[in-house]
Amino acid sequence: MKLLLSLMTILLLAVSISAKDYFSDLNPPLTEQMKQNRAHAKECKNPAIAEEKFDKTFRYGCFCGENYPDIKDPSLKPPEYLTYTQRKALIARYYTIKPYDTIDAACMQHDICYVYNGTDNQECNDAFYATLRDIYDAYEKTEEGQKAGTKAWRCKILASDMSSIFRTIFTAGDDISASRFSIFAMITPFTIANKMIQKSALSVSERSGYPLPFERCTVKADTTK
Repeated sequence: MKLLLSLMTILLLAVSISAKDYFSDLNPPLTEQMKQNRAHAKECKNPAIAEEKFDKTFRYGCFCGENYPDIKDPSLKPPEYLTYTQRKALIARYYTIKPYDTIDAACMQHDICYVYNGTDNQECNDAFYATLRDIYDAYEKTEEGQKAGTKAWRCKILASDMSSIFRTIFTAGDDISASRFSIFAMITPFTIANKMIQKSALSVSERSGYPLPFERCTVKADTTK
């Protein structure tokens, strides 16, 4: 019985994350259409498996990646040219898809924040970074998260890499095009070198740094904090 309780405790720790919602003051309150769409949302079909590279082709789940998914207003106008009523209608379409896991849900909320507030909104970027760091911390504090080659370790690494690269590129006050691209070009070789160092200490069977197909990085909100 004691062994069973210990295993249950470890499991609960493995899926515990701060209940803080960094997007709550940025994204619009759920409309009735958003609630209805979320209640009947379809499973994420063909979720992308993350590859250990960060460029315009990076994808994960159903929401992580540039212009992914490519949800547009029927008018094909960019969100910044839409009224707030139209933006809310567009956001409602995002809720027709269930995020693949907690990391994917963070990407979804970041997309929604961009639609509602604009792609140059630094607060959206800060909220995304903070959410990813909370996911990293949730796995880092568990026993499994300390063991290379486990699912928790892979989820931790993905959350860490996404937050680090994102924070480097989308720093406050930077120009959204040239300077960020230059930083991205400089940081990518260091990221690759870092990944090589990480993998050199692992056995062949442990060297998949990101979640494997059908592995989900799902953590639950800890409402006790």
